Amino acid sequence: MLQPILAESEYQYCLSIALRLMLAMIMGALIGYERASKKSTAGLRTFSIVCVSSALTMIINEYLVLSHGTGDITRLSAQVISGIGFLGVGSIILTSRNQIKGLTTAATLWSTAILGIAIGAGMILPGIIAFAIMMFIIIVLSYISKHLERYNRIITIYLEADKSMGLAPIIAALAERDFEVLQLEKHKSSPEGDLMIQMDLNLKGKYLHSDIISQLSQLESIHYIEEVRKL
Repeated sequence: MLQPILAESEYQYCLSIALRLMLAMIMGALIGYERASKKSTAGLRTFSIVCVSSALTMIINEYLVLSHGTGDITRLSAQVISGIGFLGVGSIILTSRNQIKGLTTAATLWSTAILGIAIGAGMILPGIIAFAIMMFIIIVLSYISKHLERYNRIITIYLEADKSMGLAPIIAALAERDFEVLQLEKHKSSPEGDLMIQMDLNLKGKYLHSDIISQLSQLESIHYIEEVRKL
């Protein structure tokens, strides 16, 4: 039999548990739906399971402490926070072109676990407020972030250039536009024998990155070019 908590009846306690788990499932699913719409490595089911499991962990911890009168009520939840890291690492991808993807998904997954712990602990109002803030960040602020990225003075590009022509024409074109090369990395040649280059440029002004990529792609020596973004 479950022990009553703070003068709640057994029925009320069971209802409280059901409410917490259902709320955790809904919040996790909504966050996961947003991530799935961005084609991330973790989607609706993953986020929902993480949030519900974290909530259940906190409920179990709470029940064991109240039932036996001993123990640390934060121990299991602390293990969840550290243990969820392996899922976060699994969602981060480093592509062959040194492009990092999945950072937002990893951070959101970790935050969803903490959200589940809060709901499982019965902190419904703080949990709802935190959920609203998280949704605001990953939906509304993402548009602001993308806008800032498109006009950032610093741009990282990956390109494949004609090996016979070398980098001289590219460096000259960048200097002509008054772009400063902050860092340049050479990689192994592509299967076609082209030079594979990644560089950070200081545009020294506010330019739309897609326009810069379009202009540079017109150079005869460049066979392929794209902006490298950390997502």
